[in-house]
Amino acid sequence: MTTSADLRETESDGELPLPFRTQSYDDLLRFPDIPVSTIDTPSGQRAVTEPLVDAIVVPTVRSAEHLSPAVQFAAETRCHLILVYTDQPPDGLSAVLGRLRPGQVTLLTVRSDVQDGLLDLGATLPQSLVSPNALDISRKRNLGLLIGRVCGWTRMLFLDDDIRKLNVAKLSSAAALLDDYPVVGLQVRKYPDASVVGHARRLTGRRQEPFVSGGSLLVNPQLLGGYFAPVYHEDWLCVINHIRKSEVAIGGSVSQLPYLPFSASKRAEYEEFGDVLLSGLLWLVHTRIKKGAADKARLMTETDYWREATNPRFWKQILEERAALLQEIVIRLTTRNSEHPAALSSLAAAKERLGQLKPTDFSSFTERWLASLAIWRGRLSGLSSVDLADKAQDIEKALAALGLANVVRTHEVFARQAPTWMDGFTSLWDRWTRADSRRRFGTRTGR
Repeated sequence: MTTSADLRETESDGELPLPFRTQSYDDLLRFPDIPVSTIDTPSGQRAVTEPLVDAIVVPTVRSAEHLSPAVQFAAETRCHLILVYTDQPPDGLSAVLGRLRPGQVTLLTVRSDVQDGLLDLGATLPQSLVSPNALDISRKRNLGLLIGRVCGWTRMLFLDDDIRKLNVAKLSSAAALLDDYPVVGLQVRKYPDASVVGHARRLTGRRQEPFVSGGSLLVNPQLLGGYFAPVYHEDWLCVINHIRKSEVAIGGSVSQLPYLPFSASKRAEYEEFGDVLLSGLLWLVHTRIKKGAADKARLMTETDYWREATNPRFWKQILEERAALLQEIVIRLTTRNSEHPAALSSLAAAKERLGQLKPTDFSSFTERWLASLAIWRGRLSGLSSVDLADKAQDIEKALAALGLANVVRTHEVFARQAPTWMDGFTSLWDRWTRADSRRRFGTRTGR
């Protein structure tokens, strides 16, 4: 078995980086050739006649106006849009959603005052400080996974409302990779969604290449082996076992709206546990691959990996390296010509939080998370699929099958109207164009 002590001994030759010193984890991801669709028109515009994915899930807390890009994208890709709010939807949604066809969008709200055994499975994990935002986003993304699982979908896109530069061509090509990978990420290349500490490190001139993000993530819910726990970097933790097995592919890039990472030092305090946890877990995979290149006989098995990841001695080393990193960033920022008081304030909050953490906090969390993961997989294996008929009806059936009627509410988006002769004509036209596309191009762009 390769241990952290073994890995540390090899670092003197410069082959293996120390924790938090790795600028890129590209070797943990797959970069396959991105498929080129055969349905480009002469004008260069993508002719979409079938949904590119089964559903686009947008968990959000913001106003209706922030949804406009996601709504437009759903209209262009002919995908079903699932919006997930907390407690009540905002005003003005009807006007924003007006560009979608009736039945193309499902509006859900999740009650904040009621917990569910599956949605909130990770809420009981041992954490002394949990961000309300982490609790909120984890249960919304878990809801999307559960709906997709029960509906039998194989292509879902998790999309945050601040993602930009995503178009039809990118989604079509990236979604095709789900035929070979259970997880396909669209990397945030412009203004990456790094932690507060990560942004502070960038100010010192040190770069960190983007990884994967739950804000632009394609998954096959039938094959995804994890769930979203309420911890910072919940997306990385959800797919960590797929990362270990080289089952996470990159299907393109997107951008994200900029934000102010140092506007509140509380943010750094909330992020510190998850940033340390997932940085440690990724480093353990990374060093296993680097070590294995020179000594394949000592590659970690899955049992070895999680034995080391639940060892307090491993986390003692990680915490020591984290403290050194924070101190280095502070020194570099204070010795540069331009000062960054907001960044230094956030770093002080991170250092204070780090001083409260112990190696057993991480080993016990990892042990409990592994136990909860077994529960998640066991319950999902016992779920029955709903009869496929209509997307909106499928989702309502899925919620009933999941026993979530008391937690999740479905809202009417459009007023019900009596069908007209034009509705029937439109339905016939849609069916004809889909059939014609299959005959002409011999390919599928969705299920």
